[in-house]
Amino acid sequence: MMNMPEKRNQIIIIGAGASGLMAAISAAEHGADVLVLEHMKSAGNKLLLTGAGRCNYTNTDVGTRHYHSLEETLCLLTDEDGQSHDIARDRAYAEDFVSAVLDAFTCEDCIDTFRRLGIEPEIRHYRFDETGYVYPKDQDARGVKAALLKRAEELGVRFCFCAKLALVRFVSGGAERRWEVQYYAPENGHTAAYKVNCDAVILAAGSNAYPVTGSDSSLYPFLKDLGLRFHSFLPALCALYSKDELLRDWKGVRADGTVTLVIGTKAGRKLSLSESGEIQLNEHSLSGIPVMQLSAVASAALKTGLPVSLKADIEMNDKPCLHHVFEIHRTAGFDRAQCCAGGISLSEIDPADMQCRRLPGLYVCGELLDVHGDCGGYNLHFAWACGRIAGLAAANYDNTGSTTLT
Repeated sequence: MMNMPEKRNQIIIIGAGASGLMAAISAAEHGADVLVLEHMKSAGNKLLLTGAGRCNYTNTDVGTRHYHSLEETLCLLTDEDGQSHDIARDRAYAEDFVSAVLDAFTCEDCIDTFRRLGIEPEIRHYRFDETGYVYPKDQDARGVKAALLKRAEELGVRFCFCAKLALVRFVSGGAERRWEVQYYAPENGHTAAYKVNCDAVILAAGSNAYPVTGSDSSLYPFLKDLGLRFHSFLPALCALYSKDELLRDWKGVRADGTVTLVIGTKAGRKLSLSESGEIQLNEHSLSGIPVMQLSAVASAALKTGLPVSLKADIEMNDKPCLHHVFEIHRTAGFDRAQCCAGGISLSEIDPADMQCRRLPGLYVCGELLDVHGDCGGYNLHFAWACGRIAGLAAANYDNTGSTTLT
């Protein structure tokens, strides 16, 4: 009896950012035929901005304490008595979800993966932070992007740029594959319509941070049509704005200190969170890593109409010390946010394979998920990890709703 050739899964990945590129490489390495749809003219645009162009691609202290969920934060802020079982449930679920992803792709796994791509690591340590920020040895994000694209090309991954998504739907029955994707793309000077049936779809379109790189809300209607529970994105890892006139007198100051975010909850309680490090004072805002670490919670509080203030305690040798409470009225916009809080609810996704629990063959990775990390390479690491898991799982998806990981 003649041996039948082994079936290659046909996979479409929507988004060519960090998680999309890693998913494409992972899937292709495991035998899948991969097509990546990207609505910009090139792949990996946001990568060039990470780490101030140096690409802080992971951290030696990757762990659950560095990751947060908007769903959990909103629940905490709106809880009336501070003892909601929902908060404990959401916190535990988010922690278990992140832990499963990080266990599957550790810092060592990340460094080894990029070493195989020709990227040697350099670990740097900073004041106020005992962790190690991992950069490419040449401190150039362009090299990371080039290495990923080179590997994808070697594996035969196909890219379609300037693609406009029109439809993503489940199509079961008969010999037809489970997913149909329709999109428009340039062809010979005009726009052509395409319809592709595939075994699996990986959503890797990113969040709204840095819209100049292509991150926007264009995927929202598709998420709604698919019935996925979704929290609208909010700016995170960004500056906080105040109308306090004292900022004009202190603009340009960069000094060590502690900032404490104070939020008045609807039950009359006060929620306080503190961070230490170098604080930057501008004419209309406060920034620096300590402020940025607190900005996602400030975004969530402002969204729900809660009062937000930031107490700054700054000690300086050559100038008067500053101990002042600034009333916060907004955060920086998406164009100045390093990442976003919000995204697809974690309860929708199985962290073992990044597959939608209710939609077999549909996978989600990266910033589309309701997970955001601290400064220090944590968001990029999570993108790589999710992409790696999703690509492997999609390549081994057997078209009956189950996945065999090899």
